[in-house]
Amino acid sequence: MPQTSRLPLLCAALLSTSALADTFTLKTGERFEAKILSETATEMTLEVQISAGIKDEKVVKKADVVKLDRVAPDENAYRAIMNLLPGKNTLLPAQYDSIQSALQNYAAQYPESGHVAEVKQALAGFQADKKRVDAGEMKVDGVWLNKAQVAQQRVQIGGLQAFNAMKSANAAGDAIGALNAYVGLEKGFGGAKVMPDAIELARQILPVLKPAVERALENQKIKEAERLADVKNAMTVPEVGKSGKAPTAEQLEQIKATIALSKAKQDELIAANQREQAKTDAALAAATTAGLWPPMAASSEKCLKAIQMKIPVESARLEKLPVADMRESIRLAEQAQTEITDKDLAAANETLKEALKLWPANELGKRLNAQLTALKNPPKTDPATTPATTPAATAAKSAATPTPKSPAAPPTAVRPATPAAAATPVPTAAAPASEPAESKPAEEPPKPFFRTVPGAITIVVALALLLAGVNVFNKIRQRSNASEE
Repeated sequence: MPQTSRLPLLCAALLSTSALADTFTLKTGERFEAKILSETATEMTLEVQISAGIKDEKVVKKADVVKLDRVAPDENAYRAIMNLLPGKNTLLPAQYDSIQSALQNYAAQYPESGHVAEVKQALAGFQADKKRVDAGEMKVDGVWLNKAQVAQQRVQIGGLQAFNAMKSANAAGDAIGALNAYVGLEKGFGGAKVMPDAIELARQILPVLKPAVERALENQKIKEAERLADVKNAMTVPEVGKSGKAPTAEQLEQIKATIALSKAKQDELIAANQREQAKTDAALAAATTAGLWPPMAASSEKCLKAIQMKIPVESARLEKLPVADMRESIRLAEQAQTEITDKDLAAANETLKEALKLWPANELGKRLNAQLTALKNPPKTDPATTPATTPAATAAKSAATPTPKSPAAPPTAVRPATPAAAATPVPTAAAPASEPAESKPAEEPPKPFFRTVPGAITIVVALALLLAGVNVFNKIRQRSNASEE
């Protein structure tokens, strides 16, 4: 599974784990934990954890706080990294770098903390995991996979990583981040086995997100009214002429300077608001284009209303997804995997048909179906690449089954008078062209009579007799002609 960076939320969610909250006790007797975001001389703005996935802001007057138990700095910092432990699944290389940096920074900043040993142990674990990840391996559900296995299970691994990012973001109070992780999971790894669990988690997040957005909209209206008041109040116009006297030239200059400064401050406030709105508008447009959830921008009415409108639509869509059929399809696919291992291909075929009928996108089912097809229809051998049977192979095969030898025939004398018969070789088995060195060489067929030594002598004698006869005939003829003359 080439590893793609589809899950940047995972590391951010891990590293944004809430710091250990301070404990507040109010005059009313109410006691709660919260994180101080900002404070003035009379008030404190607190971050309160409403649920596992939702945070809210609360303004408390300092006069109403009767007791505040603050946490030691090293404990507060440790809480932010205490959950950073090597798990059953590996992360992306960049995420390992971020986590290792956070652990190293804690150990360097708080060397006397009682948590340093735990932090160093976690750091060593992440370093060991990263070394294997750099080599192309990946850990899934506690099992390390090599490169080939990672490529084969790309969808399942990617889906699991996306689901882990979704859970981490939700636990960190980032509901929008969790929902965007679900979008990435559904788009990129929609056939993964974690889909049913991811759908159910998304269904749980949306009902909690709805009231949080409604509260955010109410706060946005209050803050917008305050902003407009600040802009208006920035324009300070000094009162003149109350005494009935005309202002002096110096006073007029001061009035002009005051108005100019007020106008500059007012323009600055307006420009700052415009920049912020432009930034949130761009983020909203980018999210819409990518098919993601709008950002939870507390100062942007557009973003908050876009989220509010999307919640019921997405809730209705998620409710229609056949989660029960998905779970049954996954169970059947795993059953078919066992049947293939047991060589029960017929049963596996029927099981996979039912699994893919329930959930056609089931990646495990589709992958096993392709594997099953390959097992049932092995590739045919190409005759062009199949070595033909050679006489040598036939001879070798025949040699593997020895046959009884017939009695040897008595030797016969060679008769020069019938050379043609001797010229016909007796049929014998052809010797292999590439016979092993230890095999006996095949016997050569008998040579023709005239190519033997006796045959050669016979030819020479016959030629000598012929030449002698011709010589005698010529002499007799010469004598006959002489006598006639």
